[in-house]
Amino acid sequence: MKLPKQPYRVFNTWMGDPSKLLILEEVLNVIKRDSLLENVRITGDVLKSGLLRLEEKFPHLVNSTRGRGTFLAFNAASTKLRDDIVANLKQKGIQSGGCGELAVRLRPALVFQPHHANIFLDILDQVLQNSNK
Repeated sequence: MKLPKQPYRVFNTWMGDPSKLLILEEVLNVIKRDSLLENVRITGDVLKSGLLRLEEKFPHLVNSTRGRGTFLAFNAASTKLRDDIVANLKQKGIQSGGCGELAVRLRPALVFQPHHANIFLDILDQVLQNSNK
């Protein structure tokens, strides 16, 4: 068996990758420095309350808003409607995802701001209005 000339040149599951710890440390520093967890809490409140308002406006289309911070989900009335919502959001430049049979999942970046949440909610409102026809 031939060993690499330099130790740690090839990493594997058991050894890990020390450079990833350096990257993680800087990511954690930025999260703290920019108060991104507080941003997630504030933005999540805007997003969740807006989704709940859309549930009231379109109770026959969406329901069961849930989640924490900006990691939220809501259910559509059917799998087809869920798929249509995800596809129509994508056509309008918004990435979302389906989960299970009915859920639409939202997983925005930590830098997602309240004004971004309001843009998303306006577009989702348009998508639901068009689904309502």
